[in-house]
Amino acid sequence: MRFSVVIPTMRREAILASTLASLERCDPAPYEVIVVDSDDEGSSQPVVTAFDDVVSPAVRYLRTPPSLTRQRNIGIDNTSGDVVVFMDDDVSIEPDLFARLDEVYRDSAKRRVGAASRLRRLLPGGGREGTFTRYGYPRYLRDLEHPLDIEFMRGCFMSARRDAAAAVRFDEELGGYALAEDEDFSYRLSRVGILRYVPGIVINHLKLGFGSQDQRRFGRLVVANRAYLFRKNFPQTRLARFQFALLVGMLLVHRLVNREWRGAQGIIEGAVRMKGSQSHRQSERS
Repeated sequence: MRFSVVIPTMRREAILASTLASLERCDPAPYEVIVVDSDDEGSSQPVVTAFDDVVSPAVRYLRTPPSLTRQRNIGIDNTSGDVVVFMDDDVSIEPDLFARLDEVYRDSAKRRVGAASRLRRLLPGGGREGTFTRYGYPRYLRDLEHPLDIEFMRGCFMSARRDAAAAVRFDEELGGYALAEDEDFSYRLSRVGILRYVPGIVINHLKLGFGSQDQRRFGRLVVANRAYLFRKNFPQTRLARFQFALLVGMLLVHRLVNREWRGAQGIIEGAVRMKGSQSHRQSERS
């Protein structure tokens, strides 16, 4: 089984080098590694060139304007393996990762694989973990010890057969940081095949992307992207819309309780914009 690794990055050269070093230690090695850089100055190219000289397989370097979804789609378009493995640039992996992935993919011709707040558990719409609520919010896994068929994967580590990934693709309407683009991609992927959580496949994710976000802007993005994906992927029943509004309220309360004032401001601004967009769509229909 040939595994093509796609890593989007932007101005995090030292972090990227560490991730590439963990890939270098893999046995067996991936079939190919593609780094897609969204920095106009090409800051990651020297890092890739350094590994390209010593690592087998070679690490390929591509550049594109800033957009996480576009970076991943360009990565898909340039792969030639059987399976695409999407990784963030701030992860470290075990040396036997691709051996374990090979076992899983040979077990099922349709399978894709992904790695796996108390306050949010109070939200309505309970159901089987690893799936989505009717209002488009993921039910995160609590039991991490047993394999499970799921509907979403975490963006730091996802994999899919190349033909399925190329058919589904990432939604480039979600530009820039593209919050929840991983949930959208993997949910749509789950409609055409099986997604499987496998507890034996473990990665370490440093989660360095969230801390650098302006919390006010991030709050607006949370509401805007979740509203967009809710409308896109899930039936707009009256109950689902009511529960989505409760979700937004819960996100606001969470930030207020933690005294995250700029984050709370962003949630409010996002909710106001969402309400305005709804009113505009309703007036267009009437």
